[in-house]
Amino acid sequence: MFAEPWVDRWVIPNPFIALLFGVLRTHGVELTDFSFNKDATSVGEHYLNISIRRLNAAVRIGLDTVTFIAANPAWEIAPQLANIFDQVSCSIRETLKTSPRWQETTLAFHVTPGAADFRANTAPLVNTSLHRADSVLIIDKSLRHEGAAFVRLQRKLPGDARFSDVAARIYEDEVSALHLLGIAGVP
Repeated sequence: MFAEPWVDRWVIPNPFIALLFGVLRTHGVELTDFSFNKDATSVGEHYLNISIRRLNAAVRIGLDTVTFIAANPAWEIAPQLANIFDQVSCSIRETLKTSPRWQETTLAFHVTPGAADFRANTAPLVNTSLHRADSVLIIDKSLRHEGAAFVRLQRKLPGDARFSDVAARIYEDEVSALHLLGIAGVP
């Protein structure tokens, strides 16, 4: 979240398209991967969406936020995602000549039962939320998978954090959550 919106930069031609097209083209992004959301009901809901199809990821640039999205990522591609997201973040910061006040990351996933009695292991944790100064862990019953748990991790980080730092912290949070759930074989 940036301290001030950059409404003065939200013009035609949009400065982020030319800037980020150059940065992302080497990652398979074409002009057809850039779009503006059509369902905005207010100025604050407008954003530029950039799809990074090779990685099932996207970047959304609003008037005072930048959202980096990775759908169903494997941890093996975390270094590649972090590198691309860092490139985009640095380019935006250079263009705006400012950094965000803070960053927030969210990881949400389902944990399905294995050989262990998953329902018995997780029963005391369902509908649980653990709040810390800079993070939240929520464990609930999965509505998508029978006998599974839904885990949501949120962490607030300094505005100058790099994505490699963000990925490392959220990975630590994921491992901690899996330990809480009694998942065997977690490092």
